[in-house]
Amino acid sequence: MPIGIFYGSSTGNTKKIAEKIKSNLDPGLVDIYNVKDAKISDIEKYENIILGSSTWGEGVLQPDFEEFLYNTLQKANLKEKKIAIFGTGDSAIYPESFADSIGIIFEALEGKGVTFVGEFPTEGYEFKSSLSIFGDKFVGLPLDDDSEEEQNKLRIQLWTEILKSDLN
Repeated sequence: MPIGIFYGSSTGNTKKIAEKIKSNLDPGLVDIYNVKDAKISDIEKYENIILGSSTWGEGVLQPDFEEFLYNTLQKANLKEKKIAIFGTGDSAIYPESFADSIGIIFEALEGKGVTFVGEFPTEGYEFKSSLSIFGDKFVGLPLDDDSEEEQNKLRIQLWTEILKSDLN
């Protein structure tokens, strides 16, 4: 099944991660969209959607993604779609709001008839709190390009293996 990746990126880090995720999946089945150019029709044509945003400061979505989430994504028909979320954050400087973007997106789409996929274990991360944790797992893939960049390659690899079975 085709997959649409929709990301918001100010510095290029989230775009780079979206491209790595695509290369770890079946690249021929994956399309990538910068959210500042995405339309409702782009979202609605996919049954499998991956969303990605960085967390700015203390729990704020990347500006383009915030606008996309509330003005485009929430207006789309998402019923019965599978959604996976990844996000970036800085666990050293903002340990109290590490990768909160994942949780913000999750909460905004909860109750819209979607199935969330791609939970990821919290083991190996160092932070104090995150809106991205429900139960004992992250509801998506958190990445730290600032303090834990060396971990990202393996985490992306593990997460995309999870997605290969979840997004079918």
